[in-house]
Amino acid sequence: MMSFSFEISHMQWFLNFQTCHTIDVADRGLAYGDGLFETLYSNNGVIAHLDAHLTRLRRGFRRLHFNITTEELALLNEFLLVQAERHQNIGFKIIVTRGAGGRGYMPPESPNYTWLVGLFEIPDYSNYRSHGIRLGRSAIESSINRNLAGLKHLNRLENVLAKQSLNSTEYEAVTSNALGDLVECIQSNIFWVKSGILYTPSLALGGVQGTMRHQIIKHFNGTINIVQQPPYQLMQADEIFLTNALSGVLPVVEFNGYHLPIGPVTKTLIECNTENP
Repeated sequence: MMSFSFEISHMQWFLNFQTCHTIDVADRGLAYGDGLFETLYSNNGVIAHLDAHLTRLRRGFRRLHFNITTEELALLNEFLLVQAERHQNIGFKIIVTRGAGGRGYMPPESPNYTWLVGLFEIPDYSNYRSHGIRLGRSAIESSINRNLAGLKHLNRLENVLAKQSLNSTEYEAVTSNALGDLVECIQSNIFWVKSGILYTPSLALGGVQGTMRHQIIKHFNGTINIVQQPPYQLMQADEIFLTNALSGVLPVVEFNGYHLPIGPVTKTLIECNTENP
């Protein structure tokens, strides 16, 4: 088993599972965003939904034609488990790129993949869970691209622009595509409840298939409709909540001036996913 020891007072990076703060300037992740990432955390030494994160990573590898070996994935898994045991409560950011090489957009035939893992202190979201957040609307459109839909790829300029333009009084903002359909939020997936039915946007054309979104859909005890609808539907909701791998379930108490309670469905999901991350 690998063994590393350090105090985490800032983000600590590992390159190919060795301590490092440099990367090849020719890396395709820098030049083209040619890669994937995952953000996850450990709670009392247990990594939350690790299998779901690794499954999404493998799915992304297949779709981007990354020929990642079983041995490489096993090495990543071992590294994460060692660090989780050592630090108990910690966040992980995993970045995998196709490495350097190739000619322009054409990747090399035999890539040397770059594995980056960053370790960081987990933010405290308890106040947001208890009191809720304000949600706005972003003017930045979410791209339509079936080839990349669902992937947590490194091309996040839409999110960067949306975050830059986020109103300082709002925690998050919803994004829509060119068809006018609601997709997600800047760094979260979104759900809403109307007359006891749970709704969430379809991600067939774009957006990220979040691991917490997956958990909610998989375990929800009731009816879920996955829909293509405009953002104004949120103004008719009884409850709205956001999901993210780190923050879990966050209740929305205001959307575009429309005030909502923290309803029973949201409260139940917060309790379930806080106690059993």
